[in-house]
Amino acid sequence: MKRLVLVFVFLATLGILIFADASVQDIIITPTQPSTLTIKVWTDRSAGSTYYPGDSIHVYFKTSQDAYVTIYDYTTSGQLKVIFPNFFQRDNFVRGGVTYVIPNPNYNYNFTIAGPNGREIIEAIASTNPNVLSKPSNSGNQLFQEIPEGLGYLQKLKLEIVGKPVAVDTTYFYVGYVPSVGTVHFDSQPQGAKLYVDGMYEGVTPLDLQLAEGSHLGVFWYGQMNVSKVFNVVANTYQVVSAIIAQPQQPYLQNQTFTINFNTTPSGAMIFVNGKMLGISSCRIDLSSGVYQITIVKPDYSTIVTEINVNYSQTFNFSLKRLNF
Repeated sequence: MKRLVLVFVFLATLGILIFADASVQDIIITPTQPSTLTIKVWTDRSAGSTYYPGDSIHVYFKTSQDAYVTIYDYTTSGQLKVIFPNFFQRDNFVRGGVTYVIPNPNYNYNFTIAGPNGREIIEAIASTNPNVLSKPSNSGNQLFQEIPEGLGYLQKLKLEIVGKPVAVDTTYFYVGYVPSVGTVHFDSQPQGAKLYVDGMYEGVTPLDLQLAEGSHLGVFWYGQMNVSKVFNVVANTYQVVSAIIAQPQQPYLQNQTFTINFNTTPSGAMIFVNGKMLGISSCRIDLSSGVYQITIVKPDYSTIVTEINVNYSQTFNFSLKRLNF
């Protein structure tokens, strides 16, 4: 019996991570708090490897506990597909410690790589509670459901997991070419922060990594706090990416707090301060003196990640860019 061959068409831009109107912080899903549940997703080659048109590919994943899993494939054309569950593997409940593979050998289909050249991102998200995350429906009986909202769906998913103990992991690979790389030194204050780059755990700071040229997302976790950094790697160069995760207060300002006004156009955006959602714009937030990471999220709009230095009461105005689907 012949096996059904499913061609993965990875739409990307050669050499540079540009995803339609999206940036990496719009695409990469990161947990908003630590969780005892873990998930790992990988392919039959190491992360960042190159596949060529005609190569076969298998995607593997494993959770530390029994969980409910959804795996997304985001293309650089802005398409978002669910590759697990799928037409063949409809149940997204998995057993902890068991390695699963897509395509499943019990079903009669294969994955084969096709061009054009570029980079593809695969993201897996898991929860021990079936009601924590909404399960994408496959009412049209597509082999692999395509989500029309694309990036907008990922934005809403990020809001859905705020404060919930979900597990997330990411892997990626290149199609048709081997990218040039640069060296990045990661450091943090304090040192010893757990570092995730493009959704993958890399170790603790300080740390040196070789990364492909283009845009990347680094997330530094220290205790219950996290800081995100978007940075661009230039081939054959050395650069430093650092994060201040906890800013000591100056003694003479130790007991002072300041009122910070956050306005966005349009309004109704969620305001995260050091990873915690503290208001919806327009809003006022009282903060002690120090440096804070601000993340602004509104479905269907590009995410803003920035830092502010608080030492007096002030107002910040942000203009949100609508995403094109």
